[in-house]
Amino acid sequence: MKCIIFDADHTLYDLPSVESAEEKKFIFLQEKTGIDADKLRDKWRLVVRDILEKGIRYYEKRNREYSAKETLLYFGLDEHKAKILSEKAVEVFWKEIVKNLKFYPETKEIIKSLKEKHRLCVASDEFRKSLEMKLDRIFGEWKDYFEFLVTADDTKELKPSKRFCEIPLEKFGVEPSQAVFIGDSWERELAVAKEMGLKTVLVNERREGEPDYWVKDIREITNINL
Repeated sequence: MKCIIFDADHTLYDLPSVESAEEKKFIFLQEKTGIDADKLRDKWRLVVRDILEKGIRYYEKRNREYSAKETLLYFGLDEHKAKILSEKAVEVFWKEIVKNLKFYPETKEIIKSLKEKHRLCVASDEFRKSLEMKLDRIFGEWKDYFEFLVTADDTKELKPSKRFCEIPLEKFGVEPSQAVFIGDSWERELAVAKEMGLKTVLVNERREGEPDYWVKDIREITNINL
């Protein structure tokens, strides 16, 4: 295999509970607007539920800035102030998440050893800014380990989508048969990749679908001859 495409969340690392991060976000907004944090949270949940019920997959409406801004607009803030405060509030959220990321100490060395034999990238439907924050938390500087990132900002859509395979293949200049996709979800990532002709590795405690390889966590990747 010439290249490896990694998913990020629940593949390279696990996310902590979001409760603490959400609490800090709404307390921040309460301090800046004078609106009760519980009222902000309750309205935000309704905004998110509405987005999900409509089945909207477009990345603009699935990011946290959008739902936070819509919440603030509901409470009468003007567009400009709502946009600025929503961006700052989401920064508060992600800083708390990144601080508490869960990952194996061996991950850096595993990726470093793979980099000696393969070209590597990350393809995640996370948004670039928060993804870079998380990867830098683990690797210090993600660019020392991966050639590039493919995010929802690039694909303009969320997984499952062929774009998360097509863009890396184009950038690497390789055929599907020369690439491996490593991810934690058969339905959201690996089924599409395998249909396109890539080798697939499922990283999950439970086996699902028909991946070419299955490991329970990233540390077992070294047991596969890629």
